[in-house]
Amino acid sequence: MQVCPGQSRQFWRSEDIYDVPCPCCGGQVEFFKVDVKRTCPHCGEVVSNPKLDLSCAEWCRQAEACLGPVLYGQIMEQRKLGRRRREDLERLLAMVGQRDGEVMELFLRLFEENRDPEKLLDVERLRELSKEDPELVERATRYYSEFRKKVAVS
Repeated sequence: MQVCPGQSRQFWRSEDIYDVPCPCCGGQVEFFKVDVKRTCPHCGEVVSNPKLDLSCAEWCRQAEACLGPVLYGQIMEQRKLGRRRREDLERLLAMVGQRDGEVMELFLRLFEENRDPEKLLDVERLRELSKEDPELVERATRYYSEFRKKVAVS
């Protein structure tokens, strides 16, 4: 197998090698852009690369061989979940339409803030916002409930 162009250091820029503080001890851990994890030289903690970008896995014919079947499968599943979330968001926003711009903005914000790839929105966060603007949250909840019913039917 030929070397992946993304891994060949002849194409790297200076920002492709960087230090990240260890979440355990705060010491600096040096990463290359292709490192998935490194061991902290100060405390021995295994640290994940926060800047790792494996988007090449979607288009590269050698991705599975390069990354291994387990990591490749995990990446593909995350990408599939991400696409499904974006499609669901588009359907939800289309349902709201231009009738309620405030609710659309709220849904966009909740979508961006949500870190759970299994969920479209963080419903707990929506409930928390009811203290700030109960009327807006009530409208958003009605739209979201209607959306969930339509999704369950299809």
